Amino acid sequence: MTETLYKTKMPKHAAWGQEFFELTMGEQTVDGQLGYFVRETQCWWDGMANRTVRVQYTLSPREGFVTIEEAHARYHLQRINRARRGFVHSFTPRYESTRKHKYVLIEIARQPAQESDTIQKAETQG
Repeated sequence: MTETLYKTKMPKHAAWGQEFFELTMGEQTVDGQLGYFVRETQCWWDGMANRTVRVQYTLSPREGFVTIEEAHARYHLQRINRARRGFVHSFTPRYESTRKHKYVLIEIARQPAQESDTIQKAETQG
């Protein structure tokens, strides 16, 4: 599974270096043992070199996650963390020749701490 997260719905290369993130989840064998990995690649456009710069981070332990459920939970956590920083436009490649990509707007559920702060303010004002 791979998706790219942008701050804008219509991503474009800009001289100022628009930042985006690629999230990937998959399986791999490390030291003879099958595991699942989660990686994040931070990217931005380098206008001087006229290319995309990529820096990859592994979000998994060296051996990977034992179950796909653990990997999926870590993937989801990183996706939500990026969305909270404004990277809410998700593009997933489709490898069929008739379709280019799948677009999803990531909606962030309100956090309980924010809700209780809002309730406390309302009670104080009321």
